[in-house]
Amino acid sequence: MPDDAPTPRRPRRHWWLLTIPFLWCVVAIPFVNQKAYLWGSVPFLLVWMTAGVIVGSIAIGVVFAIDTRNGDVERV
Repeated sequence: MPDDAPTPRRPRRHWWLLTIPFLWCVVAIPFVNQKAYLWGSVPFLLVWMTAGVIVGSIAIGVVFAIDTRNGDVERV
């Protein structure tokens, strides 16, 4: 195969994990906003959004790790 031939692309089904932060923040907010306070004067919505940052970071980290393992990440 010549060097300039395009390499076949692998399916990247794991990229669907990146929808988790979107669903966490946008879709679930109307349901979460109806909850009462969780700890003292900290609203449950604030705790939910803070946990969403952590869940989103984990999802991005998992996708990055899978892409790195598959050789899809270019090292600069």
